[in-house]
Amino acid sequence: MTKQYRKHKNQQTVLESIVLGLFQLVASLFHIAIKGFRKRGGISTADKNEIVRRRLIVEAMLESNNIHELRQAVFEADKLVDHTLKTKGFDGDTFASRLRAAESSIDSGMYNQIWQGHKIRNQLAHEHDRGVDQYELRNAAEKLLRYIREL
Repeated sequence: MTKQYRKHKNQQTVLESIVLGLFQLVASLFHIAIKGFRKRGGISTADKNEIVRRRLIVEAMLESNNIHELRQAVFEADKLVDHTLKTKGFDGDTFASRLRAAESSIDSGMYNQIWQGHKIRNQLAHEHDRGVDQYELRNAAEKLLRYIREL
């Protein structure tokens, strides 16, 4: 009777191990599925590579002394931040609404820098007679790029 009990107990232990293993497998698959659907905050390697590629283009533009190229660098840096916010899953119809949605996940100093850079971009886009110098343009683009560099 003792052998039968041990045999039955071993079978139960094996059965328990199988059930526990299946439970862990299902839990792991569930975690992977949820993680894959949860977009906010995560950026894929391909997205990071694209963001870096575009950042390098903007940085090259900032080496220029041509005022038009520097203005374009501000626009491109702004578009890149907006693209990044979208990629990270922040909702909104505009750059401003996406940035507000991201506020709690961005350091307050960085958040303010992004706003300052974006305000300069808006002035360039909407106030055509606004005079800006190279320093102001570089500074605005750099404020926007700081967020990108810290990803």
